[in-house]
Amino acid sequence: MISNYQQTKKDILKIYRDFLPLADRAKNGKETSYDPSLQSLAKQAKNIEQDKFLLMVVGEAKSGKSTFINAYLGEEILPMDVKQCTSSIVEIRYGEKFILKATYADDRTKTLTDEQKIKEFLTRNAAMNDEYRDIPVAVINMEILMHKKDKKILEADIADLMKGIKDENLYHLSDKEYENKVRQYIKAKQPVWRDIVKKIEIEYPFDDKELRNIEIIDTPGVNADGRVGDITDQYIEDANAVMFLKPITGAALEATSFKKFLNSKSADRNKNAMFLLLTRAANETPDNISRIQEEALRQFPVINPKQIIPVDSKAELFYNKVKHLTAEELKGYLSQLRKARQLDGFIKGAWFDADGDREEFLKVLKELSRFNDIDDALNQFAHKAQYILFGDFLGRMDAVMTTITDQLDETRGFYKEKAEDPIELGNRINELKRDLEGITLKINRTVDDVVDKYAGTNGIIDQRADVVIKEYKREIAALDPDGDSSLDELEKISFRKIDIFKQYEEKLQKNIVAECDQALIALSDKSAIKYTTIKPDLTKESFEKIKEDLKNSDEAQESYSYTTGTTFTETHYASRFSRKKYYKLVKKSISSRIDKIKKEAVTDLKRFTGKVTNEYSKELAKNAKIKRDELNEIVQKRQSAEEIQAKIRELSVLLNDFQPMLERVKKMKGGIDKNVG
Repeated sequence: MISNYQQTKKDILKIYRDFLPLADRAKNGKETSYDPSLQSLAKQAKNIEQDKFLLMVVGEAKSGKSTFINAYLGEEILPMDVKQCTSSIVEIRYGEKFILKATYADDRTKTLTDEQKIKEFLTRNAAMNDEYRDIPVAVINMEILMHKKDKKILEADIADLMKGIKDENLYHLSDKEYENKVRQYIKAKQPVWRDIVKKIEIEYPFDDKELRNIEIIDTPGVNADGRVGDITDQYIEDANAVMFLKPITGAALEATSFKKFLNSKSADRNKNAMFLLLTRAANETPDNISRIQEEALRQFPVINPKQIIPVDSKAELFYNKVKHLTAEELKGYLSQLRKARQLDGFIKGAWFDADGDREEFLKVLKELSRFNDIDDALNQFAHKAQYILFGDFLGRMDAVMTTITDQLDETRGFYKEKAEDPIELGNRINELKRDLEGITLKINRTVDDVVDKYAGTNGIIDQRADVVIKEYKREIAALDPDGDSSLDELEKISFRKIDIFKQYEEKLQKNIVAECDQALIALSDKSAIKYTTIKPDLTKESFEKIKEDLKNSDEAQESYSYTTGTTFTETHYASRFSRKKYYKLVKKSISSRIDKIKKEAVTDLKRFTGKVTNEYSKELAKNAKIKRDELNEIVQKRQSAEEIQAKIRELSVLLNDFQPMLERVKKMKGGIDKNVG
């Protein structure tokens, strides 16, 4: 690794500052095709200069995000309870004073500086009250109230919402009670939608200097399907690291939500930026923790093993609370908690293991919290990530400089032709205009070709989806309907195919973008491209419900006859459960759902193709306009021979000034890439 981080950072920022005056001279006050790249460079340079590290914390409802953040910061800033959070994004950063700024749904802002008032505000607005704790308020706020505002909310809107939040009924209310409570919340809150707090910014004077360059983002919880809202999604794009919190269960790691989150929100991210924190580990046995950690490593081989960490935020919080107490004060405090019956099991165990010794007790608490493991993993990641950012920044600077110098050289060529023969140059420019129009037409046809290739009838999207379905139907047709394990095999095959559809969707989306980059243009800013993810309604729970419902259905019964009597026989008819019929019913139901998932994937991909090619077309059209304006300016300007020669000299000087800087950038990037890679 490069040894002197601060010197490297200083050298990179100096190159950037030396580059800016040259870029301004090249732009000459005009709009250019590389403006988006310059804006991205400015944003990256600011992050490098400030050493800002954006750490995003996401997780399911009740995963303990607020407790973890407080424990990590060593300060109890956020309210902690088992209730879900609201739709607020909470940004926490260093500041000289404790300040809170709230932004409401109608973009009003409110600033508080009194510590007691800040804590009261957070208690009211950063956690959900008891009345609505059992419905997904964050989703309702973002997708209905903040979206509709004062407009009438239609029955169709509520029907779509209920379908989308079906799996978020965490407290297992009846369908009727769940919907009634959602309707009640919407009715109560729509008149005051403006008072929904959508963002809370907190500045806090942390004593720990290492926290001063870290900004923590606390987000509304992901749902059971691993999805987050559009607001959260925007933050993920800029985050240096994302920590996903998943509570450890007493039996096994059920990490479907993290898997779906990883696939849907990180399709284009460096997987090394993802951390999986298995929370509430202090009360688990070491054997169980090891087993669950191994299971996590098996499920998520793309994640750095050092970044799958069992932790316990309550143990860290308790450590922070008692680490400054003397031995006598500590004993007194523990006795007080014991009498009040507020002593957690892990505290009793730690005190027992430490045999009542203060230093050993603090050591055991720290080992139980495992927050040192988080610090070690994050420090290793952050160090490497910073150099990766350096390399990316220099690569972008190299690309934009190359673009600028190519355009300067082209413009200088036009002036040289004009100096030699103005009439011939006019003809040449008219010819170039016609070529440009022809290229524009060709580009439009190429866009259509890409759309047809992927999204057309019997295009790649349809073809590959059909292959997956045919393979699925072939596999389930081979199952023995009378076999004892036929339903288990059907379930395994079905969920395997759903995973294949997800991989197919992710791969095709990347292929579409790559082909557009190659055939059309390298898009300067891909933040407008939003990747889609299948959200199948087939889960383990719904599969079990299908089996249960069909097992008791009339269609799963078969008629049979039996005879009674010896001399005078009588034939009777009855019905009984048929394993074969039951299996066929389940297979038919599941097959229809897999067909539906296929159709959803195809629809998503075709919509994605249209949106992506539209973004490329918009940038191409913009670039074509800029180029036409440049050509028109050259041909329309009436200039003397001296002015033309002066312009040629000016462009030559500018090109010469760029050359050594380009070489510096390439050399430094090569050194960083060699050491990081």
